[in-house]
Amino acid sequence: MGFRFQRRIRIGGGARLNLSKSGIGVSLGRSGLRLGLNAKRRKYFSVGLPGTGLSYRTFFGRPVDPNALRKVCYALFAVLVLGMLLVLAVRKD
Repeated sequence: MGFRFQRRIRIGGGARLNLSKSGIGVSLGRSGLRLGLNAKRRKYFSVGLPGTGLSYRTFFGRPVDPNALRKVCYALFAVLVLGMLLVLAVRKD
């Protein structure tokens, strides 16, 4: 049995950044029920019993293409910047 490392950072709104030996992943959902993308870009669905440590995870689909993932990240960044500009514009008035 090998050593494992994982750390979860809450981003907000049920989103988490998952850090592990393999890299960085992301997941969305609530305690006991999550959808995610692991560090190897594989999509998964996880169901668990909160507080017990018992869970079941199943992977589905093909790994996400890195170019498609990059485009999505750029789009999310652009939406975030535009949203911040909009908030600043509304506050000025």
